[in-house]
Amino acid sequence: MRWARPILAKLGAAVGFVGGAFLARWAFLQLRRVTLTPTPYSTPPIGPEQIAPRQRRIIVSDLHLGGGDRLDDFDDDHAFAMFVDSYVCGEEPTDLILAGDTVEFLQVRLPDIDDDDYSEEAAERRIAAVIAAHPLVFAALARFAARPGSQITVLIGNHDFELHYPAAKARLAAAVGLSLGDPKIRFGVNYHGGGVYLVHGNQFDGWNRFVNFDGISEPFEVVRGTQLVKEVINDLEDDTLQIAPLLDNVKPTSAFFWYLVALPRLRNAASRRFFLRGLTGFMQVVAWPTPHQMPITGRGPGGMLSAPLFLGLWAWVASIRRQRVARQRLLSRQVSEVAGGLPPPDQVIDQVQSEAARQISREVRAFNDRYAREMRKIARQPEHRADRLFVCGHTHLARVVPLGEGQTYINTGTWTEIIYDVATMLRQEQKLPFLEIRYPEGDAPEGNLLVWIDADEPPQPWQEGHKLERRRRKIRLQ
Repeated sequence: MRWARPILAKLGAAVGFVGGAFLARWAFLQLRRVTLTPTPYSTPPIGPEQIAPRQRRIIVSDLHLGGGDRLDDFDDDHAFAMFVDSYVCGEEPTDLILAGDTVEFLQVRLPDIDDDDYSEEAAERRIAAVIAAHPLVFAALARFAARPGSQITVLIGNHDFELHYPAAKARLAAAVGLSLGDPKIRFGVNYHGGGVYLVHGNQFDGWNRFVNFDGISEPFEVVRGTQLVKEVINDLEDDTLQIAPLLDNVKPTSAFFWYLVALPRLRNAASRRFFLRGLTGFMQVVAWPTPHQMPITGRGPGGMLSAPLFLGLWAWVASIRRQRVARQRLLSRQVSEVAGGLPPPDQVIDQVQSEAARQISREVRAFNDRYAREMRKIARQPEHRADRLFVCGHTHLARVVPLGEGQTYINTGTWTEIIYDVATMLRQEQKLPFLEIRYPEGDAPEGNLLVWIDADEPPQPWQEGHKLERRRRKIRLQ
């Protein structure tokens, strides 16, 4: 077999060369510097001089209004319209604050718009699809906007980051019967005044933290959470498994792996294949750096490089990126088909899922605690000493946490379906939360985290437990 030795040596050298080249490419991509240049497409914060004192404020976050297909997580259109018409539309002046992730840009799929097209034109098309899919919601907002003393405030989140584009803002304003520039609708990256500090909250989350959250950068900034949704979760949600449509609501994003491991019925081949598809996609997203996009115009970085001669080059670069995503999805499917058919021992599944459940609990607890700590840091800053309420969304988990010194952190949760326990499919006990802020004694705000029940029932205080959810279901069935 001496003749085989040179062949094996050459084969080994070739494999080593390819492996070295792959490692060098990986290291280059990890260490490369990407310069993000701010563009004019930005949104300023809303400061004290823009906020009416002692005004009633209603805060709702994380509606995630989608395009009306399987990826759309919002299905409480009628409830939201009734909430706006019968409760928000009161006799007193009211600021209705949509505190981020109102529009689900990341999961709107259009046949003639590429998934990685982050241009202003694509953003306008996507928000138009959302408006068409949720006429009850936008009609209710329009009725509210038409009332004297009404104010709509829209904060930007990580899922509706494209609202920085003027065309997207204009579409949203028109959907509620207003025009861009009308003082009755305003957009901001945060809200500070009237004793309240409010942000969406994604900047506290490493997976969804932007370098430049105040506006669109060149090239378009893609955070890791966006990459996971676009490249992995949207593909997984087309599966028929019960958990599939809810995967994008996993919080924190870092627990995505453990939620997959904790999937019920992993002894079933279909569940194992789904798990392995998700795991393979997740690992590929983690392994590669975030893919900052082509220039937002799709026509190159400007100057000579955007000349017609080079347009074909930029189209080729974009096609290479799309081929990478397609290859990753194909690899995930191939791994799941092969390995998913090999059932592991029952004892191994039990041990792994038991550890996954513990790890999810740790991740969620650490995630929630991090938000309380971040809000406490902000509350202790000199410019926030007089503020009483520190509010955000993003986590999808409603909370009320005293910060000391008369200050409180409140998370406004979400109006989408949330699963607390993947193994048992235990769903959120209280849906449709919102925060109402009033000023019963001078300039000091009083915040009440409430849960919308029905037009015939007053909102109930947010609380732990199953009782309120069962009651709400009973009312709806009658």
